[in-house]
Amino acid sequence: MTPPPEVSALLDELVAGVRDALGDNLLGVYLCGSLALGGFDRDSSDVDVLVVTERPVTGAEFAVLEALHRRLPPTGNDFSLEYEVYYIDRATVRRFAPGQRHVKVGPDEALQWTRHRPNWVLERWTVRERGVTVVGPDPKMLIEPVSTAEMRQAAYDELRQRLQHWSDGSWPRTELLHRGAQGYEVETTCRALFTIETGALHSKREAIDWALRKLPQEWRPLLEWSQQVRKDRTPDDTRIDEVLRFLQSAVTSANETP
Repeated sequence: MTPPPEVSALLDELVAGVRDALGDNLLGVYLCGSLALGGFDRDSSDVDVLVVTERPVTGAEFAVLEALHRRLPPTGNDFSLEYEVYYIDRATVRRFAPGQRHVKVGPDEALQWTRHRPNWVLERWTVRERGVTVVGPDPKMLIEPVSTAEMRQAAYDELRQRLQHWSDGSWPRTELLHRGAQGYEVETTCRALFTIETGALHSKREAIDWALRKLPQEWRPLLEWSQQVRKDRTPDDTRIDEVLRFLQSAVTSANETP
């Protein structure tokens, strides 16, 4: 797909800055997330970008990238778009392996090194099969095929890890204090369940539509509510327990799936 004009303008500035920061270490730039899956919403979606490097980002490159993302922040920038960028080297992007690390920056976090979670199996599939190439070779040349069995397992593992993080406090409940965060958690849970059924990744909107048809009726009010609060930053803790019960129910049902 062709990105909307405001996204293209953001990308032009972002890619220029990344070129200056990485030089010959830049291999490719790809759109993933909702822009690849067809669910981009100007008012509620982030611009998700994968930058593939020839070699792991060095300390000097990290410092220049930090300056870039301070000048062009992931939120509150001149384009009024939020974005996330992942910097992954050629060897690491080829295939998921536990313990791999990459550099990431996003609306709620500064540039940092972070570990791959199982969701990076899903992200690799998205870039390989649906990603939009901004700069560089066809992503199929960089990323190995991801099987449907790997997709289903990764979606299940991601659900379990999310539940564990919220349950043991490694992800503080304060991160769920506004309605939009709770809506995001519901959407993410639905998308994982849809992936477990189909072996492919879909937009959050498609996942919610599927969930409204397939999941028990008791969850319908929560599912419909999640679509009304996607960018609502109003502090409201009244649905947190329900959201986490929904996640627990999803883990249980996924565990029972043949």
